[in-house]
Amino acid sequence: MSSRIFLAVLLLSALSLTVQAADSTAWQAGVARVVITPPQPMWMSGYGGRDHAAEGAIHDLYARAAAVRDAQGETAVFISSDLVGVPIKMVRAVSAVVEQKHGIPRRSLMFTCSHTHCGPALDHMLSFMLDMKDADWQQVRDYQQWLNGKMIELIDAAIADLKPARLSAGSGRTTFAANRRAPKGIGPYDHQVPVLRIESPDGQQLRGLVFGYACHNTTLGFYNWCGDYAGFAQLYLEDHHPDCVAMFFTGGGADQNPLPRRTLELAEKYGRMLATAVDDVLDDGELKPVTGQLKTAFRDIDLAFAALPSKQELEETQKTGNRYLKNRATNLLKQWDEHGRLLETYPFPVQVWQLGDGLTWVALGGELVVEYQLRLKHELGDGRTWVTGYANDVMAYIPSERVLEEGGYEGDSSMIYYQLPSRWKAGLEQQIVDTVHELNRVTQE
Repeated sequence: MSSRIFLAVLLLSALSLTVQAADSTAWQAGVARVVITPPQPMWMSGYGGRDHAAEGAIHDLYARAAAVRDAQGETAVFISSDLVGVPIKMVRAVSAVVEQKHGIPRRSLMFTCSHTHCGPALDHMLSFMLDMKDADWQQVRDYQQWLNGKMIELIDAAIADLKPARLSAGSGRTTFAANRRAPKGIGPYDHQVPVLRIESPDGQQLRGLVFGYACHNTTLGFYNWCGDYAGFAQLYLEDHHPDCVAMFFTGGGADQNPLPRRTLELAEKYGRMLATAVDDVLDDGELKPVTGQLKTAFRDIDLAFAALPSKQELEETQKTGNRYLKNRATNLLKQWDEHGRLLETYPFPVQVWQLGDGLTWVALGGELVVEYQLRLKHELGDGRTWVTGYANDVMAYIPSERVLEEGGYEGDSSMIYYQLPSRWKAGLEQQIVDTVHELNRVTQE
């Protein structure tokens, strides 16, 4: 190679790096967090056998948010919360206010939860698995209204914090999740830990971290408010990176458990393991700049139920079933009275974000099993695809076709606790995956 050609290659390389660096700082970002610990003792969610209100707190519960804006002014907000679910009524109420105040459309708001089982009961159908009385339900609904206000306050604060930022993304690894379906520990899993770093343009200030893991947030089962391993991971990162807001999302972890479990020490240990995986990514310098534009898409699709009970069957269950079956029958009969029938489908939220040129972020509703995450990463590109479950509405378990056929808790009986009439109809996996591909194409146009 001649000296002139060599110099030309060096100049082009330097120019490319300069353009990439400039593009990666063309973003604006804002972060915020707010305490959402219930102001008064109230019922907890997560386990149907709970029989009284919370007794105390290990640490506060939080909602956290990151707002990002590209050079064209497109804005999206990611919301993380130490909650068991994402009530659809909350999503609709908060989204309507945010769109009116800030002009941010529904497709550009992503509501997620850690699925901690040591958080408060919420105003959604899962809470009917609890043996609450009218006064308890009123407290839940009052808390939900207060929580809705906190979510709006949080999003307002993240948007107000928008300022020039540099974004970069990478992936780490931790290993405490195990497939919980029989035979335990043998089935599929995904130990990757996706990481998004938000920092000042000069790289001197770490402002935010978004990270995820595909595992049930169920190390604990006591009567104290706690974010479980995800809560400890977020607090650990915030303690070790002052002025940083650390935001967790749950991947396709519906059939994954932290094992072993059931002690506070283990929850703290898993939190440190997850936080260390994030820190390792930061320390190793393996994060790639996020460059390009922000594009978002969202669609509700109708997932069908396999079978619908008759009104007579529901009335009989009200008389003879156990507490969980009776509660479901009562709620389904209310639906019958309201609509003159049972609804054959449920609107399932599918969301896709293109965060620059190298990151496809898929967010799916419900308790998503890990096979969706593995399949979508394979089909959309491993290393450039994130999959978030428990997003925008947690209405039921979302089994893969294999898990649906096998049945069991994730494929069948869990629908009782979510007050739904039957298992899902076969074909839901392909329907969901096809929709993800369609929305992915939309965001790349």
